[in-house]
Amino acid sequence: MCTSLCNATDRSVKQLVVPDNQLQSEYRPLLDVFGRRTRRQKMENRRKVLVVAIIFTVACNKVTAQETRLLDFLNNTNVVDDQYKGCGEEAMKRFIESDVLKRELNNSEGFQKAWNKSIECSKRIPGGRKEHSAALSLYVNGDHNLLQRLNKAIETMGGNVSIYENHFNFKSLHFLLMDSMRLLKPKECKNFYVLLSGQNQPQKGSTVRFPSFTSAYSDYEELKSETDLYEEVVLNLTSCFFVNLKDYVCGLEQDEILLSPAEVFTVEDINSKVVEADDDSQYVEIILKHSGLKSSHNCYIFSRSPPAVVSTLWLVSVLLALSLFCFLAV
Repeated sequence: MCTSLCNATDRSVKQLVVPDNQLQSEYRPLLDVFGRRTRRQKMENRRKVLVVAIIFTVACNKVTAQETRLLDFLNNTNVVDDQYKGCGEEAMKRFIESDVLKRELNNSEGFQKAWNKSIECSKRIPGGRKEHSAALSLYVNGDHNLLQRLNKAIETMGGNVSIYENHFNFKSLHFLLMDSMRLLKPKECKNFYVLLSGQNQPQKGSTVRFPSFTSAYSDYEELKSETDLYEEVVLNLTSCFFVNLKDYVCGLEQDEILLSPAEVFTVEDINSKVVEADDDSQYVEIILKHSGLKSSHNCYIFSRSPPAVVSTLWLVSVLLALSLFCFLAV
């Protein structure tokens, strides 16, 4: 895969950019192609290698999967993490059976195109409908720009009801993905692996979450076969709320695990690991344990109606009581 090639290129670049007397012998043949090993030529050779590496990396980044980060659960409440507990039927009527889904599709050509292709999948999840399967297929097969916009919106547009209602344009897709995970909730927890992006690492003992829906590898060997783990950061996590998309997405032949932004993890340990027993290449392993499912904004869009109803009933009760009191007083 392109990800592994990019990582291998980055590693090669790190090893090439060292003083002349530290150049490793494995790169001598590559430098010989450009000419004699004079100081000027070697500097020129390095520049050429770096230019090629940069171009190759940029090309790869256009097709690599989403960047995966962790957020501190306590300090990040802007994530749309609604589990729709207690309002699932109401959400289905409002987002799917009314005009919300249709309106969101009409407002985004990329969303519309990906949805039309995904709705053709004939697989159905137990207890679900075709829209559930379409949402799962779209998450796997949607183009990079669409998924990037989805992830960004989920991460940032849960801060208050006004932003959610007026600017979050993936209400229907978010509900279908979360509802699919609810319907397919596993009976037991399992271990998965995620490649962490960037240099920011959580502290041991902290509580973390993903900023959006996230894909994971089903086992370590699969991750290692597709990625050069040298100097990378790998999440070794135990999840109790996941879906293996291979079982419900048409054309997907290998395991791809879907994780939810509503699942919270505790950082149990951070270790330095070797990639192979006979190799000194190392990576960082962060061990995450399932802590629970937590929503800062459950049934978010329906939160305004119940208080209004309660207030009205309370006012009616007070008026009736006053009327009865006045009647008895007379």
